[in-house]
Amino acid sequence: MGLFDSIRKIFAAPEPGADPAPAAAPPANRKPAFDYDDQRVPTGARDKIRTILSSLAEVEGMMDREQVQAVSRTEIELMRDEHLPKLVKSYIDIPSAHRAEIFRKTGKSASFILEESLGTMQARIDEIARNLAQHDLDAFSSNAAFISRRYSDNDPFR
Repeated sequence: MGLFDSIRKIFAAPEPGADPAPAAAPPANRKPAFDYDDQRVPTGARDKIRTILSSLAEVEGMMDREQVQAVSRTEIELMRDEHLPKLVKSYIDIPSAHRAEIFRKTGKSASFILEESLGTMQARIDEIARNLAQHDLDAFSSNAAFISRRYSDNDPFR
């Protein structure tokens, strides 16, 4: 297919009777890649996963209120859509009979490493949230200082 054929195809009207492409579901309706409550995931890890998902939603809300660098937004989306599901799925995919091999190689159980990795992910999310909150704290402090100066009894211009 030549260049002009490709361009023509991009701008061509849909064929009569053809169904238009379905609209993408909004992000709020996105369902997880798989069930994080899978019984093969240790209870402690499931609790951490719920906390991570909640924290990610909170950070996304904070990002929606402010102008945030695309890099930070992309990092949060990758955590939610790729890194977290891949980590948990890779744990689930280890046959239970072979989990002892991980302990022999690392001195840590697979479930310990999973929870440790989830803790590392949560720490990064917390750091991003702190950075976003700092902007809010700075704005509040600035506004409070303005009000104090503007409406103080010591204001010489009142």
